[in-house]
Amino acid sequence: ACRRPFLLMETTASVDRYGVLCCSLSCVDMMLMAAERPKTLEAITSFDGTKQEAGGSCSNTSRVLGSSQIRVLASTLLGDDPHGKELLRQLNDSGVNTDHVVIDPEVNTSLAVLPVFKGGGRGCYVDLGANSVATPEKLFGDKLDVFARVPFCKVFHFGYPHLMGNLQGENLDKMFSAARRASLLVSLDINGADKPEPSVITEALRHCFFVHANLEEAAFCCFGASMDEENATVEDITSLGNFFLSRGAGVVSISLGADGAYLATNTDPDTLEKLSEGILKGTSAGLRVFRGPYMPEGAINSTGAGDAFVAGALAYTVSCLQTITTLDPNLLLDYALISACLHIDAARSVPTYEELGVILSQTTRLPSKFC
Repeated sequence: ACRRPFLLMETTASVDRYGVLCCSLSCVDMMLMAAERPKTLEAITSFDGTKQEAGGSCSNTSRVLGSSQIRVLASTLLGDDPHGKELLRQLNDSGVNTDHVVIDPEVNTSLAVLPVFKGGGRGCYVDLGANSVATPEKLFGDKLDVFARVPFCKVFHFGYPHLMGNLQGENLDKMFSAARRASLLVSLDINGADKPEPSVITEALRHCFFVHANLEEAAFCCFGASMDEENATVEDITSLGNFFLSRGAGVVSISLGADGAYLATNTDPDTLEKLSEGILKGTSAGLRVFRGPYMPEGAINSTGAGDAFVAGALAYTVSCLQTITTLDPNLLLDYALISACLHIDAARSVPTYEELGVILSQTTRLPSKFC
């Protein structure tokens, strides 16, 4: 691989604004806008134009954070091709530091084709490309010492482990262990889980301050079967959260689509304080809360909603670390929900973090059947 120059940007003493190191899957999303749903697998089906966006966990989460003026460093593997160049351009335009993006001329940048259906919902066809060969060593070098070399990064976020064959199990645990040795909080987004494979994430959960999944992904991890918001009960969702907490995670949040989200914290106060580097106090242990979603103003495109949800949670977390403020799990969930709402809303753009707090107080919350 041909690594782009990695710079030691500042010493610990010079850090004036904290940020996030985002790693994992990246791709170019080619969206087929206003697509009709095919009546059969071979039916000729229309759509209304295309839109190319940087996609995947690393790209989506980084771009929302960068656009919110949160410092963010991206770490991912791309090919030396037009899609890779376009992805880099979009990351840079969003204020993302791409000094640690790795370019490998022997692989192709991942491409996803997403029919965005009229009336909501989308499909996804993907060539994982470079993501299939990414390893901890390709991204961070043999010593995995990057976490100590970027002192402004206080949170390490990793997403889509089920789609990253060489960044699962022991390798995922290895990365998270290195991040924790450098006192970074660890965040994990379990996007792409579609079958029960405990070995993918189980060992790594003990390092995680924050874990996110949507309802279907959480159900596959826990029960090995799909579940939807219409048929799920409070007891079902609570059981899903307990699956992750019982394996050592500090905080788990499960997105519930039009019914908002669920958040739960570990019952052990010492685990919470340790995984959060002290910003989440033991008094928050054993919390269980459902929150309704916020109401979009315009047309909805749900692509990247889960990544925007995580970005809102991480932006609030970084703010708490920066100001040495006790983290409020209820506010963490609210920042996640409003960030996702603004991201999917065609009528609004991503605001700065400071503006996000104002918008939070002015936006209507919709009811949820769970609360």
